[in-house]
Amino acid sequence: MQRGEQETAVVPGQRDGTAPDAAGLRFDLVARAPEVQGRIEAHLHQRCGVDTQAVRDCFIWNGLQSEVDPGGELDVEDVFLRRAGEVFEAQAALTPDAVDRALLCLWVHHSSVRAWNHTYRVDLLMKCMLRFRDIVRRDWALKARPAPEVELALRLCELVRLEIELEDCLKTGSQLRYSEALDMVIGSCRGLLHDAEDDAGPVGVYVRGEVAVRREYHVMLRRLHRALVAQSAGKERERFEVRKELRTLVNTWPFSSVELSKMNAHRQALERLREAHADRKKQWMRIDEGRIVYLFPFGVNGIDYETVRSRLKRSFGEGAGPVRPSAAIDHFTYHADIWEPRLEPSKRFDGLELILPKVRLTIDGDTVEELNAALRFSPMGVHCLRLERTVEDLYPSGLHAAMFRAAREHGTVEVSCEGTDRTWDRLARFARDLILRQLPEALAPRGGEPDAPVGIHRGRSHVLIRVLRASERGREFEPPSGDEDRPLVQDGNRLLELVGSSVLLHSAPDAKESLWDWIRLADDHSRKIWNQRNEGDLLISTENTTVIAALDAPNFISGDLEALAEFTACLGGMMAAWNHQLDAYRAGVSEIIAGYSLPGADRAAQVEAMKAKRMQMLEFESETRQVIALLHSPGLLRSPSNAAELRRLLAVKGIDEQLASFSERLNEVMADQSEATLQRWEVDRQQRVRDSLTAAVSALSVCAAISIWQAAGFWTPFGWGAATVVVAAWAAVYVSARWVSYQGGPWSTARFLAGFPVRALSRARTGLARARMRRIARP
Repeated sequence: MQRGEQETAVVPGQRDGTAPDAAGLRFDLVARAPEVQGRIEAHLHQRCGVDTQAVRDCFIWNGLQSEVDPGGELDVEDVFLRRAGEVFEAQAALTPDAVDRALLCLWVHHSSVRAWNHTYRVDLLMKCMLRFRDIVRRDWALKARPAPEVELALRLCELVRLEIELEDCLKTGSQLRYSEALDMVIGSCRGLLHDAEDDAGPVGVYVRGEVAVRREYHVMLRRLHRALVAQSAGKERERFEVRKELRTLVNTWPFSSVELSKMNAHRQALERLREAHADRKKQWMRIDEGRIVYLFPFGVNGIDYETVRSRLKRSFGEGAGPVRPSAAIDHFTYHADIWEPRLEPSKRFDGLELILPKVRLTIDGDTVEELNAALRFSPMGVHCLRLERTVEDLYPSGLHAAMFRAAREHGTVEVSCEGTDRTWDRLARFARDLILRQLPEALAPRGGEPDAPVGIHRGRSHVLIRVLRASERGREFEPPSGDEDRPLVQDGNRLLELVGSSVLLHSAPDAKESLWDWIRLADDHSRKIWNQRNEGDLLISTENTTVIAALDAPNFISGDLEALAEFTACLGGMMAAWNHQLDAYRAGVSEIIAGYSLPGADRAAQVEAMKAKRMQMLEFESETRQVIALLHSPGLLRSPSNAAELRRLLAVKGIDEQLASFSERLNEVMADQSEATLQRWEVDRQQRVRDSLTAAVSALSVCAAISIWQAAGFWTPFGWGAATVVVAAWAAVYVSARWVSYQGGPWSTARFLAGFPVRALSRARTGLARARMRRIARP
């Protein structure tokens, strides 16, 4: 991904071209001149009325994400492309002639490069560029009325799309795909330069100047990449004087800062690789056998575990979604006796596991990775999607690429699942669709079940690596001959001394500089736990990875560490659901308080709603505090040593900090003004009732006295009757006035009375439904 590009370099003078007045251009169209983009924008805006800002915003999807889905749970691709297409159609209709249309294409070229500097969603960026190309070719009828200037400008946009595809291939970690994409980009540059030679106009001059620099840049990238491949394989015969050639190239061509930084990154990787190979004392790391697990944790709000379990049993039926489970296990920890089995069912880290069909990742023609997949649900609320595969003979480059697989920033691959024809373009997209689209459908209520809203909230993905066997090698990709003579790594201390161990010490990447950028990883930001059981046992923890290297321990010992590490990594999904519950409570309380003050509001219903919210939050507080206490207690695990290991893991993974932060938020929420507000509302209601009762009792007392006086013969019957009516009217007016003031005025009271029959009917239906449920629940 290109970052921070500043197009400030000026192309040599012989590439300058001045637009003729007949074309409507009154400025020099010079590739990479600092002022050229501003002049193109001014021309399109002033002469054609094009909304250049709207065109540029079509390539900025993050802003649309905040508008459409602030929570970031949904994919805005369809909305994004639809809006972009509408803008492209409207602005393309404003360009009257070929030069104006070519300038619009150049502005799209500039906007796409600018967006490329800041986004990892290059797939969405490429689709947006294709949408623009298809729309303008259709609306401008380029097939019937070809325009050379427009064709050149569109091909320049297509070149940028190929460059973005090149970066996408780089982020797959595939040498084959990256080499093929490099050759394709260079071939496209040559073809575009050849065709632009016949155009002497300003657009042709601009395209020649831009593409000439791009070609030199990609040719140098290919040379650097080939040198890296040869050096890694030990086949670099002719030494590439990279510093000297780069210096000559930079003095000849006006590369941008991004292009310079990319070439320098390749240069540094090549030099570090040479240094590592030159030092014969250094040995290289190879993972002979291991396991890598991709964890996608999530939490579920709105229903309890038993409801989740019963509804997921329907996942075997028709209409269960594209990924249908093949089996279900009621206790996924049946094989691990480290967990305490005598805990209450609601406190166990055990539960339902849905075995999913195998997931295949097709990276390129030579690399296909097969993953075992499962969805796990526990009564504690710790849920995850788990994808696992065994790895063998993995060198640092392959390990670094494998650690990248779960990231959203990963390049486009083909992800398929047995039993369905549907495919996904990356593993993170598969996990998102399964957790946020198919799983909510499986958990939706059916057939008279309570219609409670179900919310699913994802945590951060995590990569767990368990090193079972590792050996020392003379270099990367060493031939397998003589494997029996290669020394095996016996402990974590020796493992960290090998070339390539820096991959284990760093978090899973979110971008790629080159296929060997791992060789430049120097700073260690990880946290280590040494000697968990035996001397030399090593556990490495980063922001999104955990590495277990208990190389001299039996597999069942390191398996216990793996189970604890998985449990710790999956707590992020539970924490995400908890924090969302707090946010939802605050929003709900604010809504109730605002609704209480509205004219015509059913204040009694608002009070009941506030009480229900408060009671719900008290239950939530009790449940969460029990889980937090259980995490730090020795009662969750059978072995005290395993309990101590879990406490260390909670500390190094930062879970303790997250739990402390959550506890502070929970205390703030429980100490908010909702309780005081509820008490104030209740006092107001009780005072209104007392005033009304006082007025009624006073009126009855006066009426009783009048009856006594009338029976005694004082005054006339008509007079006493009139006095009784006056007293009763006063009491009625007083009570009504208190009630009207409580409702917020006459109009509010009228609206309240108008809606009373509907509310009464709704409450009656609810009462009848509860009565039926109680009868059903009786044994």
